[in-house]
Amino acid sequence: MKKNSRIRRFDPGSEDPFTVSRTRIQNFLDCQRCFYIQNRLAIKALSSFPFRLNSATDTLLKKSFDIARKKQIPHKYFKDKEIDLIPFKHENMDQWRENFQGVKYHYKKANLMVQGAVDEILVNKKGELSPVEFKSTQTKDGDKVKYLGKPHHKFWKNQLEIYGYLLEKNGFKISENSYIVFCNAQIDKNDEWNEKLDFDVQVIPYKIEYSWVEPTLDKIKSLLNQDTIPNFSDPDHCDVCRFLLQHKENKI
Repeated sequence: MKKNSRIRRFDPGSEDPFTVSRTRIQNFLDCQRCFYIQNRLAIKALSSFPFRLNSATDTLLKKSFDIARKKQIPHKYFKDKEIDLIPFKHENMDQWRENFQGVKYHYKKANLMVQGAVDEILVNKKGELSPVEFKSTQTKDGDKVKYLGKPHHKFWKNQLEIYGYLLEKNGFKISENSYIVFCNAQIDKNDEWNEKLDFDVQVIPYKIEYSWVEPTLDKIKSLLNQDTIPNFSDPDHCDVCRFLLQHKENKI
């Protein structure tokens, strides 16, 4: 493995905890074969295109919530919905929101270091924390997103539940209520474009339940310890497996 590479390779003989991010846990849930190839064999996964506009929206949202955090008042999106929560004030907040840092917890049973970078954390009057995830896109079905019924919405739910798990393991009281701040760009206006995007913003509540996390970590460790590559996943659910099955000469 190249020096300073972000490709982490699991070494069965090492006593050091192996780091699994929230994204890698989702990768395991999506396709165990691809997860194994990346984490046991250190073969880098295919990169996706960077979503610069989404990242810019996240940055602006974080700055906006930081203003409410400094004043210790509910953010306007939550105040408008009469949700009496304020941004959580903590000395580690910047670290918890930083990619490749995030909230961390050493799950000693499997000797895995679990980490996830949360977008925002709110706190209620009982001192219970609620993780918040920011999402931005452009869709004509914006009103239906609140039902969280699409297959990819399961990823959003998993994110929030992993964040809830990590925060609880760091000693905090966790509310069952988490939230998605969903920003949908509006492009149907007839006015001349003024180099600005207007967003319809929804605050979508979701009740988290993260009892599945540690059993999943146990399964991850068991998979990492095995010496054989798992079988191909269902080609309808994994693009990489479908490609390799269609081009067997490239099969690993």
